[in-house]
Amino acid sequence: MKKLDAELAREILDSAHNAWSRGDVEAMLAYYDDDVTYWCNAGSLDGIPYIIQGKQGLRTFLRSILAVAESATATEHFQFEDGIGRAKVEAYIRHRRTGHVLSGCYRQIVTYRGRKIVRLDEYHDAAKMAAFWRMVTCDEAAENSKTAEDSQ
Repeated sequence: MKKLDAELAREILDSAHNAWSRGDVEAMLAYYDDDVTYWCNAGSLDGIPYIIQGKQGLRTFLRSILAVAESATATEHFQFEDGIGRAKVEAYIRHRRTGHVLSGCYRQIVTYRGRKIVRLDEYHDAAKMAAFWRMVTCDEAAENSKTAEDSQ
């Protein structure tokens, strides 16, 4: 079995991103350890990081995103040393109901155990993400209000 090197680590991360871009959560999670920790700096509107422990929690989180949006990600730049990858990722997300789009780059720090991702830290533009989700929420509320008025 080939030892985890920069090429294999990049291949694992790229494969996970490709599966996400196809909307295949199970294929994506195949690259993650059962004990994975997901950490995101842009987890909530109050600025507290979002942390998920375990593959089942990550599965639930990812499915909740895909239920309301389509998304694609791709590794743009990757460095690997001592079992840790550092990546710059291009991302696109489109909210299905409102059509709003958020695109840009974010950073990932990926910790591997063997050939699996055991920890994934993501650093997004938190203000930009919060503004996007506030806009989606506001527009959905306005649309729901208009639909309720029209049905009366």
